[in-house]
Amino acid sequence: MLLKSKMMLVLVGPFVLILLIQPARALQIERVRTDLGIVLKLRGDFRVGDFRRLETFLQDASLVGLEIKSGGGSLEEGLDIARVVRDKALVVYASKECDSACALIFFAAKQRYIGRRCKIGVHSVSNHRGKEDGDSVRTTVQMSRLLVGLGVPPSVIGKLVATPPTKMTYLDNRDLLELNVHRSNPFRKIYDLASVAKNEEASSACDASTDVEREPTAEARQRSCATASARVSKER
Repeated sequence: MLLKSKMMLVLVGPFVLILLIQPARALQIERVRTDLGIVLKLRGDFRVGDFRRLETFLQDASLVGLEIKSGGGSLEEGLDIARVVRDKALVVYASKECDSACALIFFAAKQRYIGRRCKIGVHSVSNHRGKEDGDSVRTTVQMSRLLVGLGVPPSVIGKLVATPPTKMTYLDNRDLLELNVHRSNPFRKIYDLASVAKNEEASSACDASTDVEREPTAEARQRSCATASARVSKER
């Protein structure tokens, strides 16, 4: 997905100020916890301050990976999250789209997974006018060297460098193969366990409340609980 028109100024590296196209959707964070570990589900696009919001969650020893769906956003925030993903050797699952700054997080993963219709989009860095100049080109080169260190193949880096900041190039099947990307959801078992636990908790609460309520109220409560149970089953 091409990023939208709202702009923001961020600092990338020690010297270079760049202007990034900032998407409209704010980042939503959901934590899924089970005995098998924690998955952070991130939806929306990265804005200044998002890494600080996520930092405590990212440092949790039980964290096993991220599920992300994002059109991009702040490059600085994406790089900060990517650094933690790399250092903690996390698994990343891109469910539907992962472009620009999101792609950097995806590339930093120990293991990379995508949904069936997911696309991974890349482009180069722009200056404060949304165009390329000497500083933005140098920043793109620095980012490319970082990606080499993450094991990103030359074909992918070449597409990033060659794509203007206002456009998006999506990785093809050959690129995904070279990145050793798997087309499956690595967190399915965790999500299933979380859904079962939620369902059991709702059923337990309903059973306990029915024991102490009078009949008319209990019947209403049972109807409410049945609706809640059906909703959980549908989410699975």
